[in-house]
Amino acid sequence: MEGRAAGLLHDLGKYSDLFQKVLKREEFHVDHASPGAFALLQTYKNSGLAAAIAVQGHHDGLVTGVPQNFMNMVDLRKQQGFNQKRYSSSDAAKLLSIFKEDGGKLPVINSSKYPGYYKNQQYISAMMYVRMLYSALTDADFLATEAHFVREGREYAFRPDNAVLNAEVSIQRLNQYRDSVKARSNADYLINKMRDDLYECCTWAGSLPRGIFTLTAPTGSGKTLASLSFALEHARTHGLNRVIFVLPYLNIIEQTAAEYEKIFQRISDKIYILQDHSLSETPDDDQTRLLAENWDSPVIITTTVKFFEGLFGNRSTVCRRLHNIACSVIIFDEAQTMPPRLAVHTLAAIADLITHYGCSAVFSTATQPAFEVLSTKVEKLCGIPWSPREIVPDGLLVPKKRVEVHWPAIDERAEWETIAGQVVKNRKALIIVNLRRHAAHLFKLVQESRSDGVYHLSTNMCSEHRKDVLAEVKRRLADPSADCILVSTQCIEAGVDVDFPVVFRSLAPLDAVIQSAGRCNRNGRMENGNLYVFLPIIDEEKYPDETYGKATSEVKLMLHRRRNIPGGIDIEDPTTVKEYYAKIFASNAVENERLNDAINSLDFVETAREYRWIDQHGINILVPYAPYRDTYNELCRQARDGNITREWIARARMLAVSAPFRKKSGIYDLLEPVINKRYGHREQTGWYILLREEAYSEQTGLNVDGMELDFIV
Repeated sequence: MEGRAAGLLHDLGKYSDLFQKVLKREEFHVDHASPGAFALLQTYKNSGLAAAIAVQGHHDGLVTGVPQNFMNMVDLRKQQGFNQKRYSSSDAAKLLSIFKEDGGKLPVINSSKYPGYYKNQQYISAMMYVRMLYSALTDADFLATEAHFVREGREYAFRPDNAVLNAEVSIQRLNQYRDSVKARSNADYLINKMRDDLYECCTWAGSLPRGIFTLTAPTGSGKTLASLSFALEHARTHGLNRVIFVLPYLNIIEQTAAEYEKIFQRISDKIYILQDHSLSETPDDDQTRLLAENWDSPVIITTTVKFFEGLFGNRSTVCRRLHNIACSVIIFDEAQTMPPRLAVHTLAAIADLITHYGCSAVFSTATQPAFEVLSTKVEKLCGIPWSPREIVPDGLLVPKKRVEVHWPAIDERAEWETIAGQVVKNRKALIIVNLRRHAAHLFKLVQESRSDGVYHLSTNMCSEHRKDVLAEVKRRLADPSADCILVSTQCIEAGVDVDFPVVFRSLAPLDAVIQSAGRCNRNGRMENGNLYVFLPIIDEEKYPDETYGKATSEVKLMLHRRRNIPGGIDIEDPTTVKEYYAKIFASNAVENERLNDAINSLDFVETAREYRWIDQHGINILVPYAPYRDTYNELCRQARDGNITREWIARARMLAVSAPFRKKSGIYDLLEPVINKRYGHREQTGWYILLREEAYSEQTGLNVDGMELDFIV
């Protein structure tokens, strides 16, 4: 009933004479939302508070959830609101009278959960409750506005319903697809058996009661299809509306989406699977763009940034889809990528979705973080302890040992030249380092010894460039007569299906080392692959950020504690991984005082500002990657005309390199800012054009001497 009341009264302020002048463009800067919010408070008291907060923010965004602060903010006795806009009316009683004279009937609201959440200091739950109301309200408002403007007669022309989840048919298609994959597999027998066991286990677990689950299985064990089997069976069992896959990296999304598209093709003549991420917008697909606004599709594939920053957002653009997350199965792939500084609040939000909004969630990874050590902190925020159920029973998956890990002694340091010399002794090898400049330097050293079959991969390269490199690397790996050495940053580690016999890895957080091992002897065709972990010299022991460095230091301490144990750290021992994460989460890395203060203050604006998966503000650089030179030139012409549209951005992303925002960096001398000149004013876009073609290498991507780009990997 709160949602119905919000829908009926959100535009109550439009009944005023002043707002009629706004429609005639005779008045501007008028607040028509606050009168409706005030009327909700006047009518329902505390039971109308959450709806009032949603109504007040339905144009300008959610502001505060503290009752007294909010009531002061919508006090119609003042001349103008907090946003320096005049109220469209200061007489809510008169507006309600007009509403009733027009036949409006308000629903009865006996109670609301919001006051209880507030009283019990369960602030994550309180804010989520408001956001869910806000999401339903703003989505309905947008859809009605859209229907008004596309109508031909008096009747609103609402967009037609999209496809609904057909779990039965989806499961049949998945099983057929999996049978074809098995028939083509050239993996070792034990690897295939492990994949079969995992798939059957996930299918069985899909019939379990709704809740929070973990899916812990080795890299290469088939989690992509197994987790989908769980999700579809779970949706069928519980009548859930959709399946949402949340992934951390675009390369994983593209790979996963391509596989799922094959499974779900032609199930419906409508859009059955929706990709919503920075590379998914296409100039000629308005329907996909519309559905992405509110996630009105049965299968959603999105990024961690889009999913989680919506859960903590305050604007309609990111919150509008939230009500469609309810009654969904949510699969979080590569769960270990969650930033420790956001873990407590993120887990509390997920626990709230499961408990109050009919969802189930699966945290899928080869290196399951020990989130349970945060259970008490999670419960304090939302009243719900973190208590997941592991899908895979102990002892079910006993994988064939595929990789021998060779750890360095703590005082054993290696020059880059030494590492390069060891790498080139192999015909096929992968070397992974922590910084982009390290990768570029090693690539050059390796290339001096090998003229053919040497490749570089990092986010100094645009996405199309990286895709082309990976395609060539996979082709060479499949050719027994071809050499292939790949020098990469950690962008290769998660979800990239490559299989090298030998991998070299600069010391890193334990989860990164384990992910590196997943690129070695992935299909088990060798008796053993080899992973060599090394420590560079002290001067070159640098990391992308402080959290990454602290996690690496914890690995050093683990090595020190195991210095007399043969083999060092056993990456296949689950207790080792739990010990590592317990240490990480027990450190100050999980404290986020500014975010905590914002949530405890029920400050929606600051919460949205402080909750960021990617810490740093960056710029997007449009680069002249040779195979797409014509596209680059066309985008440059359009940019200089100043007409920057969604379509321009969608096309530009394929040729974009991200760089941290540093005005003092020498790269700015080579960049032309892209200015949006639409609607008669000039605004910065965060996009730049790389002006010198020689600054983009066909081998290593963006390559400017003296440029500082180490903080994005």
